[in-house]
Amino acid sequence: MAKIGWIGLGNMGSPMSQNLIKAGHEVVVWNRTKGKADAVIAAGAKWVDSPKAAAEASDFVFTMISDGPTLHAVTLGADGVVPGLSAGKIVIDMSTVSVEESTKVNEAIEAAGSKFLRAPVTGSTVLATNGKLGILASGDKAAYDKALPLFQVMGANQFYLGGGEEARVMKLSLNLMIATTMQMEAEAVVLAEKAGLDVAQVCEIIAGSAVGSPLTGYKKAPISSGDYKAAFSVKLMLKDLGLAAAVGKQYGVKLESTALTKSRLELAASKGYGDLDFSVLTKVLEEESGYNR
Repeated sequence: MAKIGWIGLGNMGSPMSQNLIKAGHEVVVWNRTKGKADAVIAAGAKWVDSPKAAAEASDFVFTMISDGPTLHAVTLGADGVVPGLSAGKIVIDMSTVSVEESTKVNEAIEAAGSKFLRAPVTGSTVLATNGKLGILASGDKAAYDKALPLFQVMGANQFYLGGGEEARVMKLSLNLMIATTMQMEAEAVVLAEKAGLDVAQVCEIIAGSAVGSPLTGYKKAPISSGDYKAAFSVKLMLKDLGLAAAVGKQYGVKLESTALTKSRLELAASKGYGDLDFSVLTKVLEEESGYNR
């Protein structure tokens, strides 16, 4: 069984790390807010006092955090992962960050004699809990092969994409599709609502139609009920679309639908909805259209 350090115990990191514990691996954990570690500790993890300590105690170190600056803090800081590394260890970041931020972390990890895998995930908190995520990985192939049994615990599908930052680009490509899908659904739902159709039935029809997807299935409940408790917040999606826009500029690709959706999410944030789920785009359009459920 592997010795694993896990850093970041939010909505995704907590169930993912618990699945590793259930599979029999030895897991130590650290999180900026210690209280969020309670469930994982109850499941069998041990608490350590810093990312550095997690790295010292582990052969594999996972990070699952909110953004690039946080990744840099937990890896490159004085008490970060990198100072705790020794030759032969593998660091695996499963967050969504920029290519530039990722490259800087890779350079520091390589200099410490270890390997870095970029392994962002696709899927919801439900899939994280059930070990059914998709895992997009790039980096050293030998390190990937060693980590693959751990990925198989957390995900139903694993994809090795190349030796560099390919997984970062693929993740951003998926997230721009996810975001623009919610804007399209907002327009379809509000148009149907204003014509007198029932919102729950509209969402059911969309999810079961030719344009249906796991995403439209997940979002039936929040859109139908108007309860937009965050599974993935407006703020986080705005962060990801900003990263996608930068990658589009880097490669000379116009991302016009992405830009439109980003502007809609910015409007949602300006209305005070930044901490709600990004499917709140439907509510934003309802308000603009003079529709009150």
